[in-house]
Amino acid sequence: MVEIFVSLLLTFIVIGGLVAFAGERSGRSVLPIFVLFFLAIWAGGLWLTPVGPPLIGVHWMPFLFVAIFIALFWAAAPPPLRRRRTGEQPTPGQEGDMVATAASLGLLFWVLLVGLAIAALVHYAPMVSPVAQAS
Repeated sequence: MVEIFVSLLLTFIVIGGLVAFAGERSGRSVLPIFVLFFLAIWAGGLWLTPVGPPLIGVHWMPFLFVAIFIALFWAAAPPPLRRRRTGEQPTPGQEGDMVATAASLGLLFWVLLVGLAIAALVHYAPMVSPVAQAS
């Protein structure tokens, strides 16, 4: 379970670096991004081939590779669109499209989080299965 602490440490470092260098992204909360990064680093680090020296029984290099990869993708993402001024009125079709897009992306985000959590937890499944204990 030391992998969880390695993932948390790398997530704090990556989020801190992105906030320091890229700045805050349009006032959004960092918590969903933190959870996404943590689960991605945890699942990716568990499933990559262990390389490098073990530290307290954990090969930490795969976790570091995943953290750098995710941070580079996040930093390369285009900045979010600017919000309209309150006085401007959207056209009748735009408002419905914006709501549908936000709902779709929200659903995709939760599906991604659940998938990453399942991917990380499945890695531990052979450790607790009765078949693995009997052999």
